[in-house]
Amino acid sequence: MEDMMNNPDSGLFYGLSPETVDGFLAGLQRLPIAKGEPIITENTPGGNLYYLVSGKVEINKGLNNLETPFAQLSVLTAGDCFGEMSIINDAPRSATVVALEDSELIIIPKEVFLSITFSHPIVMYNLIRMISGRLRNTNDKFVELMNQMISKNRLEAIGMAASKIIHDLKTPLTVIVLTAQLMESTNPGSAELSETIINQTKQIDQLVREILDFAKGTESAPLVQKIDLDAFFQEIKNSYGTSLQGRQIKFSVENNVHDYVHFDETKIRRVLLNLLRNSSEAIGETGEIKIVTNYSSNWLQISIIDDGPGVSEKIKDELFKPFITEGKEHGTGLGLAICKKLVQEHRGRMEYIPVKPHGARFDIRIPQTAK
Repeated sequence: MEDMMNNPDSGLFYGLSPETVDGFLAGLQRLPIAKGEPIITENTPGGNLYYLVSGKVEINKGLNNLETPFAQLSVLTAGDCFGEMSIINDAPRSATVVALEDSELIIIPKEVFLSITFSHPIVMYNLIRMISGRLRNTNDKFVELMNQMISKNRLEAIGMAASKIIHDLKTPLTVIVLTAQLMESTNPGSAELSETIINQTKQIDQLVREILDFAKGTESAPLVQKIDLDAFFQEIKNSYGTSLQGRQIKFSVENNVHDYVHFDETKIRRVLLNLLRNSSEAIGETGEIKIVTNYSSNWLQISIIDDGPGVSEKIKDELFKPFITEGKEHGTGLGLAICKKLVQEHRGRMEYIPVKPHGARFDIRIPQTAK
């Protein structure tokens, strides 16, 4: 037990010599517990404090939910104790404790614990410190749970709105497509314009459906196609470059992959256009955006790099979570979350890398197993 005594976070008996601890624990019952065995059951009578000599246990609380019957409150390791609430308020056990691995406990009856704390008050201080730590941990979990519930409710609302939007858009989008086709048939010279109209109309429909899929948590398998990157990026420049007109933003593509690659063209185009839009909004009126591609070990990497201010430290670690946004008056905080989902549907990876002295870089890596 000496190692635990030298550890400032050793738990209940920190600050006492090993000889002192061994002295008042020597006559107490030691209880071996096998992995998976319950030690305390919620709502049963209490009266003893348990000191964990070795192993690991889980404290959980029952829930009135068939799908999730209990919630984990904390995991304790050697040096920790549990069962203190029944000693303090003489109430039934408020939670269940189960061994996560083979463990050994020392059972400390209430009268023995009180005797120890009278002769060694630091033990009560250690107990209070441990309870305080667990309360802080519980508070953090509660806040995280509330954030998840808020996000879920917001996603459900967005899903309902997206469903309604898709329904309402169906007729006008169909009319736009039919009009573009009619325009092409009556004026063959307008073929390029009509094709642009039809493609943009399809993108509107696809964008709303992607939001709906994200809100529902639906994973849509990518339609993997054989892609000529030079042609793909030329189309990206044609469709996005016009939005940069009138601004001093240099937009370039450095394509180092000249063999055919494989991915869902619609989904990856959506990812790139979203990232390009984010970059141009962050840059302002003057700057540079560059797309760079590389290929290595059957992975295609597409990097979008800009010389804007980059992502702030405040949101960097939660950048790809829903509703995380900063500096956008009308931003929803769903763009990057949806982008990551589209890349993950390819079994790929997406990450953010800060650029020094300022700027942002987003790497998209897509496995090329079809090659």
